[in-house]
Amino acid sequence: MRKISSSVTKLNIEGIRDFILSERKKYVDRVPEKITKLFEVDELMESGFKSYRIVPRELFNGTYIIFLYGSSMFFNIDGEQWDFISKLALDTGCGLFVPMYPIAPENNCKETFKMLCKAYSDFTMGHDVDKVILMGDSSGAGLALSIAMIAWNEGLRKPDQLIMLSPLIDTEFFDTELEAIISDTIDKSGRIFYNNQLKNFINDYWVKDYAVKTDYTSPFYGDYTDLCDDVVLFSSVEDMFNCYARAFYNKAKTQGVNVRFFEFDEAYHDFIIYEKSNIQKEAYGYLVDVIDNTYDNSVNDIYPLKLLSDWTKRYPDIIKDEWASKFIYDHRFDYSKINTRLNEYQNLILATTLAACDQKVKQYILKFPNCTVVNLGCGLDNMFERVDNGRIQWYSVDTHNIMSVRRAMYGERKREKTIGRSILDFSWIDDISCKRNQGVIFVCNDTLSYFKKNDVRELVEKIANRFPSCEMVFTISTSGATKYANMFLKNTAIMKRKKHFSLNDAYKVFTAWKSDYKIMEEEPVMKYLPKGIKLRTSTKLKIAYNKLTYNHKIVHVKLGSEAYVTDI
Repeated sequence: MRKISSSVTKLNIEGIRDFILSERKKYVDRVPEKITKLFEVDELMESGFKSYRIVPRELFNGTYIIFLYGSSMFFNIDGEQWDFISKLALDTGCGLFVPMYPIAPENNCKETFKMLCKAYSDFTMGHDVDKVILMGDSSGAGLALSIAMIAWNEGLRKPDQLIMLSPLIDTEFFDTELEAIISDTIDKSGRIFYNNQLKNFINDYWVKDYAVKTDYTSPFYGDYTDLCDDVVLFSSVEDMFNCYARAFYNKAKTQGVNVRFFEFDEAYHDFIIYEKSNIQKEAYGYLVDVIDNTYDNSVNDIYPLKLLSDWTKRYPDIIKDEWASKFIYDHRFDYSKINTRLNEYQNLILATTLAACDQKVKQYILKFPNCTVVNLGCGLDNMFERVDNGRIQWYSVDTHNIMSVRRAMYGERKREKTIGRSILDFSWIDDISCKRNQGVIFVCNDTLSYFKKNDVRELVEKIANRFPSCEMVFTISTSGATKYANMFLKNTAIMKRKKHFSLNDAYKVFTAWKSDYKIMEEEPVMKYLPKGIKLRTSTKLKIAYNKLTYNHKIVHVKLGSEAYVTDI
């Protein structure tokens, strides 16, 4: 997709029309020759328009991706989109079905959907298709969402998976608040723009007689119930239309849709197709995992479960997680690209740190058996199952990407809710619903270490203001131990990135922040190491040093002085 010059954004409706017709001559809708060498290609006709059935010559798995390319409703498919879907087909073993649907200004919404609905119906019913993945990018994602809704309403085969990449899902822009956001957003990629002239052009040439028929023109406003069993979104914070992706995700979750949302920083609209960056590679890896139902792109995040599986066998008296052991055994991941060297003491520090968090939460649950537990920066850990008493309410909070992988791994579990948000995006606090007199505790295993001190203070303050006298359990290291970790343990399996926050004296820091913050316990994590484990002499010396200096510790703090009346 070529960049749009600033002069185009100043054109009137007819000027936009002339620009589109001129620019379109640079694109062709036929399959590139390099694809025909690797795939078997059939050309099909529907309502006077072409569609292509494209199947890998080797290792085809019976799944088809029906790809509706982003056209902005008036451009043909381009070379980057062909490259993207052909690579995706080879990497996943899927076949492709690519309709060359009618576009404006010669055609309008009515004609587009007349062709697409018939093509979708004929292909999914008339061909041997094991699994249907309906996918679109940009405006094509909006078309894909519409087709999924129409398929449900008209009794057609539902897609097994709906994947929307940088979705543009409202071409009439009814929501003035969302429209204001995109109007104020400048897409630095230069690939798209939005203004009233373009809005009027789309309305005059594409929407036309289908105005207010939102299932076709603006599926964002539709009913998503029973839309699809697996809906997946990819977007980026800097994408002009990211506000729609976020709003769709929240609305879909409210309607009970099984939806996953992958969101990335420092990338722009349709970045997964048009950008060449580490962010794009990461997103593409997640996309392949979504299609293949694998976790290969998440091996770094899964590695703590590998350690937990190892500890279950080696140190069952410290911590045990049979689910993690089975998951790791069933999948046999390749860890060769991870720096996995951990000595005996490092393994014990990690194991006892996790065990200490478990024990603190279990003790709180004994006191408040109907309490709410919020696991901040939960990763893919299975603490909920390890401590569950069958009555507690549990919230797991981490980034959208981690939560998307987590939902695929664990599925929906009763009494556990997952929130995809950065910890420092404090809007997640609004999603926590609980009865305070039944107890609220926040647990952060190594999460706070990666934040700046002022960020930690603000986080604690936000939590305390919303949930007065709640409790918090977190693990942390002293300044010396943190400095050592940043010097010698970076780029290893036990460190995500550089650590910032450290704590030598929890009482001094927390009471300076607020006088009614009460440190209930501050303990070395090796206190939770059971006796009788046979260890090396060097490991014993390091354990003794931990118990003496508290260089790695667990802190239990109460954020306020109010006493709860337990309601069991």
